[in-house]
Amino acid sequence: MESVKKRIRKDFQPLTIAVSLKIMTPNSPASQVYNSENGEYEPDRGVTPLVILPEVIANCTDGSWNTPYANELLSEMKWYINGKEASTVASWNGKYSIDTVGSTRGAITINRNISPGESFELHFEGVVADTRLGANIPVKTDTITLSTVDKSEDEYSLSIGDDQIIRYNPFEDALLLYDYKVANGLTTASTSARNAALNENAYERSISVSVHKGDTLLASGYTLNLYSIGSGGVLTQLTTAKHEIITLTLTKITMDLRLIEKGDFLLVVNVGGKEKARKQFSINRVYPKFDVEPASGVSINPGETTHYNKVMVHYNGNIVPVPAPILKMVWFTDTENLTGVQHNEGTETVITLSRTGIGNTYLDDWLDIYVEAEQKPIFKVMTDASGTEYTDKSGNVYIN
Repeated sequence: MESVKKRIRKDFQPLTIAVSLKIMTPNSPASQVYNSENGEYEPDRGVTPLVILPEVIANCTDGSWNTPYANELLSEMKWYINGKEASTVASWNGKYSIDTVGSTRGAITINRNISPGESFELHFEGVVADTRLGANIPVKTDTITLSTVDKSEDEYSLSIGDDQIIRYNPFEDALLLYDYKVANGLTTASTSARNAALNENAYERSISVSVHKGDTLLASGYTLNLYSIGSGGVLTQLTTAKHEIITLTLTKITMDLRLIEKGDFLLVVNVGGKEKARKQFSINRVYPKFDVEPASGVSINPGETTHYNKVMVHYNGNIVPVPAPILKMVWFTDTENLTGVQHNEGTETVITLSRTGIGNTYLDDWLDIYVEAEQKPIFKVMTDASGTEYTDKSGNVYIN
């Protein structure tokens, strides 16, 4: 007799999706310059189009998702211009196209020049199909602003020496690794070593600021204000009293990207109390795909009471030498008798075998060891219960 059938499905974990806008054309940025003397745009997008990619990165903690760069899975793709679907904006008719193939699926190619005085905010919306769960996951990017500066004798302009969309990836941050090694006695503090770690991937990000009046580069005679853009476009002025702002001068901003998950910022140039120029930029923390596994698979000898292991993390084809400042890692074991037994958190473990339920017969003398890992969220300034910040003897706040 055939028994009653029970359908048992795989229990997939949901996807974690990060989406950000990436300018693919360094010679054609989001900002243009209009030369009123000869009536030309620099660059002329009719000749050098602007290409913006909504880069979609998908990941899953159970390892069941094999397409980290998921643009090719996008559907229902729509670009919006000042909140309206692009195909309904008459002035953009025939001035753009959307890529529908491969890894750049969803990218918009813009051939339209932006006149001085015009300003357009663009964002992308689409859907990623998760075939494991039979679900369509909506994705939506932040906005990017397209504008043009009139290059005239009395016109002020503002530019930054960085991408309009800045992405911070802790896996590529040599300064974060240096700080961790120094704090844990793994290396000696060295000014030269720290300076060597200060590159374009470091959490301590210096953004140069250039203010021009016509063709003249200014270094004084104006004030520079920095604002965060909140919900509904509400502006909050930022100063060095906020720990994510390390320095703010007329020519440079230095920010601590460890403290920023996702943010939109606005720089404003004021002369005589009047706004003369502005520039918007964004910062996004990214969560790329990585793989993690126990390093040792050595058998357990009879009579042993403990088992030692350490974690091995792979990112972008390389082994991460010190994953502790980037990932939270918790050790687990399964045996025939007990499953999901949680042990310690960290890069290494010493497991008391009697806790695991491992047996002494060929039916139960096995043990599966594994690590559940996730990227740590943004760092925070450490405070006591009343909100008072902890500092060292020199007055530097503790950030963890």
